[in-house]
Amino acid sequence: MNRIDQNLFEIILKNFKEAVIFADAQERIQIFNLIAENYFQIREKHVLGKRLERAIPYKNIKKHFDFVYEKRESNHDVELAIHVLHGSPEGEGTRILHCSFYPIFDKKEASFLGCLATFADVTEKGLLLREISKSRDLSTIGMLARWMAHEIRNPLSSLNINIELLREELGGEIQLSQKEEIHSLINFISYETLRLENNLKEFLDFNRLPPLKFEWVQLNEVLDSVVRLLRPDAQIKNARVETHFQKKLPMLKIDVSQFNLAISNLLINSIQAVSEKGEIYLFTRGSKKNIFIIIQDNGIGISKEHLPKIFDFMFSTKPMGSGLGLSIAKKIVSDHHGEIDVKSEVNRGSTFKIRIPLSPKGN
Repeated sequence: MNRIDQNLFEIILKNFKEAVIFADAQERIQIFNLIAENYFQIREKHVLGKRLERAIPYKNIKKHFDFVYEKRESNHDVELAIHVLHGSPEGEGTRILHCSFYPIFDKKEASFLGCLATFADVTEKGLLLREISKSRDLSTIGMLARWMAHEIRNPLSSLNINIELLREELGGEIQLSQKEEIHSLINFISYETLRLENNLKEFLDFNRLPPLKFEWVQLNEVLDSVVRLLRPDAQIKNARVETHFQKKLPMLKIDVSQFNLAISNLLINSIQAVSEKGEIYLFTRGSKKNIFIIIQDNGIGISKEHLPKIFDFMFSTKPMGSGLGLSIAKKIVSDHHGEIDVKSEVNRGSTFKIRIPLSPKGN
């Protein structure tokens, strides 16, 4: 390749809008453009001449390179997710890449020269498609919820009325042992019907949260009222809830009622997770663009297997849980243009972190 060709080649690579990686027949990287540096957070000078397995830290990408080397065939339009390491311009998180892998041969197609791979960032598009899919699912669930309301709520009401009538009948003459046994059965039935009714209410609430009514508030005051309401529940378990609020937080525009519900659900989750003498901490922190709410507990924690599913609709590991509390919390936070993340270790506790932007679009 002469000097003119070389300059043109470098200009094309520099202006290419996709990440480009080329590894030769010995699987050593020979091309690694600027977009690739950005996507993978690796400098070109650190990978040129190195073998793929030492340069690319993502096994799912290496697997597709291996396919080309073994089969000498292309692999087009593959969507892969990679975890972006801390220090990237967008921060730590998941990036979704649209990838294609091509075997490269010489002019006579007699000799295999290596593998060329291209990567396009489709994170926003992928997340949007997932949200659309979730919205469709929620629409179907909404229809199911209305059916459940009709088919379950009326029998529950009727059952409760008959239980009360039976209680009145028991006021008459009857042996003490029989009366205690019957009262015990009635209390059990009453408890179960109330539990079903509460679960049904949560199910319906998830699908018919009222339109948001935003107002400017002092967030610390809102959170303090929620803590005061739920602190007795923690005290029953001999656990404690402590607040550590940053002073002089900026005013925040939220729907107070729905935000209270989201924080209540998260605190209740922590209260249920801790044992006797458990500890729950609620923090607030502010920055120029966001307000952060952190709920930390030293409870039973969440297994790695269950952690990705805890915000899924109706997912619960609790025998009596409806699986709706965390789903509702996530939906409300999303409706405030915010994000909620969780870190947890079994027997070490959990930390939920909410980020709410100070100037969300559309409010």
